[in-house]
Amino acid sequence: MIRFQTFVRASIIAILLASSPVFAKNTPTEAEPTPIFDPLEGINRIFFGLNEVVDILIVTPTVTVWNTIIPSPVRDGVSNVFNNLDDVYAGLNHALQGNGTQAAVDFQRVAVNTTIGLGGIFDVGTKMGLQKVYGDFGQTLGVWGASPGPYLVVPLLGPSNLRETVGRGIRIVSDPRTYADPGLSNGLMALELVDNRASTAANEQLISSSSFDKYAFTRSLYMQRRAALVEAGGSHH
Repeated sequence: MIRFQTFVRASIIAILLASSPVFAKNTPTEAEPTPIFDPLEGINRIFFGLNEVVDILIVTPTVTVWNTIIPSPVRDGVSNVFNNLDDVYAGLNHALQGNGTQAAVDFQRVAVNTTIGLGGIFDVGTKMGLQKVYGDFGQTLGVWGASPGPYLVVPLLGPSNLRETVGRGIRIVSDPRTYADPGLSNGLMALELVDNRASTAANEQLISSSSFDKYAFTRSLYMQRRAALVEAGGSHH
C-alpha cells in the first residue's frame, strides 16, 4: 500500500511539473547559445557543496575500493547489465522521438544481449555492429519542444534542470526496480551509482583540475550536453 501511494504521489508530481509554464514550446532551437537560467543558484550551490562532501567522504572511497578490488571483467559485466536495461528505455524514447530506425537497433541490442549475452553480462550487440545510442525521457521531452526550465542541483544526484528532473521521475516510476524489495532496490541503485561514477572518474578529475569555479563549469558542461542530446534526437524529425 505504501509503495502504491508513493507511486501515485510521484506520478502526480511529474504530471504537475510537466504541465508547468516552463514546459512551453521553445521558439529558438536549443542549440543556440543562451544564458543558463539559474534563478536558484544560491540554493543550488549549497546542494552542490553537500554533494561534494558526500562524494569525498563516501562515493569516491567506495569507487576506489570497487576499482581496486573488483576484477575488470566483473566490473564490465555489471556495467553491461545496467546498459542492457538502459537500452530498453533508449529504444522506447527513440520511438517516441520518431526515430524508428534507432529504436529497432536498441531493441535488437536488448534481444541479443539478453539471450546470447547471458542477461546482458556480455555486450554481444556492439560486436555485431549494433551500436549503443543514448536516449532518455528528458531528451524526449526536449525533442517534443519542452523548455529546460531552471537549472537544478538535486541532492545526491547532481546537476539537472526541471525538464530532466521530470524525465528522471518518469524513469523512476516506470522502473521495475522501484517496486522490488527495498533492500534489493536500494542495493541495485547504489551499485549502479558506483558503476556510473567509476566509469566517469577520469572526467571528474578533469573538471576538478580545470576549473576555478567547479559549480559553474559543471553547470555549463551539463547544459551543453543536454542541449546536444536534444538536438541529436530532434534531427530525425
